[in-house]
Amino acid sequence: MNPISSVVFVLLLTVFPTQILCQTALIEEACGYTIYKVLCLETLVPDSEAHSAKDLKTLAKVSLKHTENQATDIDNKIIQLINSATGDVKPVLSNCSDKYLTVVEKIKAAETSFAYGGVGGAKTWLKDATSNRNMCDEGFKGKPFKSPISDLTTKLGQMQNNAESIIAHI
Repeated sequence: MNPISSVVFVLLLTVFPTQILCQTALIEEACGYTIYKVLCLETLVPDSEAHSAKDLKTLAKVSLKHTENQATDIDNKIIQLINSATGDVKPVLSNCSDKYLTVVEKIKAAETSFAYGGVGGAKTWLKDATSNRNMCDEGFKGKPFKSPISDLTTKLGQMQNNAESIIAHI
C-alpha cells in the first residue's frame, strides 16, 4: 500500500469506523464458518451487496448468487469446448452440458427456496446440484484424457460448500 493510500484508509477508518469494520467483520464471521475461507473472502469482500449486508442471510444469498454465476460460466465453457472438441471427449462434454443445465437450475431453485425462508429446501436443492456436478466429473474417469473443466468444477464445489456453510449458521 503506498503512503497516500495508507493515509486515506486511516482517515476513512477514523471517520467511518463502524461502517467499514462492521461489514468486514460480518463477512469475516461468515467466512469463518467455511472450509475455503480465502475463496469466501475473495468472493464476498469485493461484492457491494455483501458490504452493505446487515446479517448472515444476506451474505448467504450473495454467496449463492456467486455460486450460480460460477455454474453458469462452467456451462458456457462446456458449450465452447463441445464446439471445438473432436473424438471421444465430445460425448463426455455433451453429457456434462446436460448435467450443468441441471446444476444451474438446482442452484437457482436453492436461491429461490432460501429467499422464501426455506433453509432445508435450499440445502436439498444444493445436494441435488452436487449430485449432477459429480455425474459430470465421473464421465471423465477411466478415460485417456483429463477433464478440461476440472479446475472450474473444483472451484464451484468449494464455492457451493462455502454457501452451504454460511446457510448452516443462520
